[in-house]
Amino acid sequence: MLYQILALLIWSSSLIVGKLTYSMMDPVLVVQVRLIIAMIIVIPLFLRRWKKIDNPMRKQLWWLAFFNYTAVFLLQFIGLKYTSASSAVTMIGLEPLLVVFVGHFFFKDKAKWFHWLFGAMAFIGVAILINGGKNNEGIDNISLFGCLLVLSAGIIFAAVLRWTQRVVAKISTQAYTSVSIVLGTITTLPFTLLLTENWQISLNSTGITGLLYLAIGCSWLAYWLWNKGLNSVDANISGILVALEPLFGILFAVSLLGETLSFSAALGITIIILATLSSTLLPKILKKSV
Repeated sequence: MLYQILALLIWSSSLIVGKLTYSMMDPVLVVQVRLIIAMIIVIPLFLRRWKKIDNPMRKQLWWLAFFNYTAVFLLQFIGLKYTSASSAVTMIGLEPLLVVFVGHFFFKDKAKWFHWLFGAMAFIGVAILINGGKNNEGIDNISLFGCLLVLSAGIIFAAVLRWTQRVVAKISTQAYTSVSIVLGTITTLPFTLLLTENWQISLNSTGITGLLYLAIGCSWLAYWLWNKGLNSVDANISGILVALEPLFGILFAVSLLGETLSFSAALGITIIILATLSSTLLPKILKKSV
């Protein structure tokens, strides 16, 4: 579990750092370049591992690379372009409940009554957050469209979590991490060509530092830590651990980006965080009382 907590601490800052890189290049280019840098780091290990993987497993790895890297990263970073970093990381905070509901509908992991209660509570919080999108200066900095894109990334993450866990168990954490980064870099290329709106690059020290952090810390190290933890942590617990991410992400957004929140936005965020944390703690409390 420690590995996944460390991964989430790194990921909690990824969208905040992503905002800083937008001064240098288009969000889609940020995703592509960060993957290319990460690919350069893991390519020696990829070359050793790839030839040992059979064709059926290779097909699964191509799909998982597309979902976990191309789809999730692009939806998150394009969504981040349209909304505040604090609202974006709050959408990511819904992933614990999304993991439970995906398990309920598609994997026969029946959700408990409190999951439905806290799920309804969380989505009420989302409505309040978006409705209170104006900050203290009266500027509307929270976008429904941007939040929905980030939320869609969370749904994809939740949908493939169990599949990822099974594949990691078969081929090892190191092999999966290196292979998925390389394949994810390749599957992202056509979408970069299609979706990039501005090809101009304005190099600056903040953007370069942020890009290196995204590539090495968020794309490689955090994924390695997360995948290593998958071998010993149940999928539902892995998803619930994501509840930690918005707590740190919002602190980063306020301290590093200087974002301010209206009362309604802060209330919505609080409701969402309370819902996800409650869905984590209540099962443990009920288990101890039995």
